[in-house]
Amino acid sequence: MEQEPAPPRVIQIQPEKSRTALWVLIAVSIGFLLPVCACAVLLATAVTSLGILGTDSPSSSSSGTGDAVAIVRVEGAIFSSDDVDDFTTGANSAVVMADLRSAMDDPTVKAILLRVDSPGGSVTGSAQIYELVREIEKPLIVSMAAVAASGGYYISAPADYIIARPDTVTGSIGVIMTLFNADDFLNEWGIDIINITSGPNKAIGSAWEDLTPEQRGILEAFIDEAYEDFVQIIVDGRNLDEATVRQLADGRIYSGRQAQANGLVDELGNLDNAIAKAAELGGISGEPRIVEYEHLPSFESFLTGFSTRLNHSQADQVLEAIDAFTLPAIEYRYVGPASE
Repeated sequence: MEQEPAPPRVIQIQPEKSRTALWVLIAVSIGFLLPVCACAVLLATAVTSLGILGTDSPSSSSSGTGDAVAIVRVEGAIFSSDDVDDFTTGANSAVVMADLRSAMDDPTVKAILLRVDSPGGSVTGSAQIYELVREIEKPLIVSMAAVAASGGYYISAPADYIIARPDTVTGSIGVIMTLFNADDFLNEWGIDIINITSGPNKAIGSAWEDLTPEQRGILEAFIDEAYEDFVQIIVDGRNLDEATVRQLADGRIYSGRQAQANGLVDELGNLDNAIAKAAELGGISGEPRIVEYEHLPSFESFLTGFSTRLNHSQADQVLEAIDAFTLPAIEYRYVGPASE
C-alpha cells in the first residue's frame, strides 16, 4: 500500500522571518567543524531535537485562535512531483497540493488564499494543481504578485475571485516547447551524434538532429491539444465566451490593469486586500487569523540528500545540465521579462 505523505507543518505567519542564516550555519558546520559523516549525523540529530528539521509527525503551532484564512504559496516555476520532500527550487506541485489539502481539511480555515508569483512551467504540474483547486468547496481567492503568467494564470482561472497588482505580469495564455539545435556546435568541434532508433520519430525533438516537417506536425499537435485545454479552462473559470478567450489567448502578456479590463482578473490590490476579501467570502468577522504551511526536511531526507550531494560528481552535474537544456518539454510558461 502506498504510504500517504506526511502533512505539512502549520505555522502562524511570521513576516520577515527567514531560515537563510540557519542553513548557512549548517553548511559552514558541515564543511569546516567536524568530519563529514559524523557532522551530518550530529547536526541532523541536534536540529531535529530543536524542531528545525521535520519529523514523522509534524507539529503545528498557532499564536491565535478563531477562524482563519490559509495562505498557500505558488512561487517560482511550477514543476510536477509526487514527493513533498523534493526541495528543488520552484513550485513543487506535490507541496502545493499538500498545502491545499491541509487547508481543505482544517475546520477553522474558512477561506483559502492562493498567493501566485510564478511564470508557470510544467503542463502536468499546472494541471495537477488546477484539478485540486476545482475540487475545493471553501472560498478560494487568488492574490497575484509580480508574475502570474501562463501556468500561473492557468491554476488561478477557477478561483472564486482574483486580485492582481496593477503592475502584475499576467496572461501569456498559451503553450511553448523549446527545442535546441546543436548542429553548428557539433560541426565546429567535429562531433557526430548517431542515434540508432526503432522508428523514424523515436528521437523526435533531439538537439542533435534536424526536425522533419512530419515531426514538426507531430509536436504541433501536442501544442494544440494543450492550448485547447487552456482555452476551455478560462472559458469555464472566468465565464467568458470562447471567441473572446481565443482573442486574448495569443500568448501576449497583460498588466494587472489590462487583465482587469479584459475580464481576466476581478480587482486590483495587494495581499492585504486579498486577505480581506478572503475573510469576507469566508464569513469571518473582524481580522482573520492567518496560517501558512511549511515543509522541513525530515531526519532521513536530510541525511539522504547530504549523502547524494557528496556522491554527485562534476560529470553527473554536467550530464544533468545537458539534459535540462536539450530535452524538449511542453510547458505553460512565460519566458519574457518580469516586473520586480
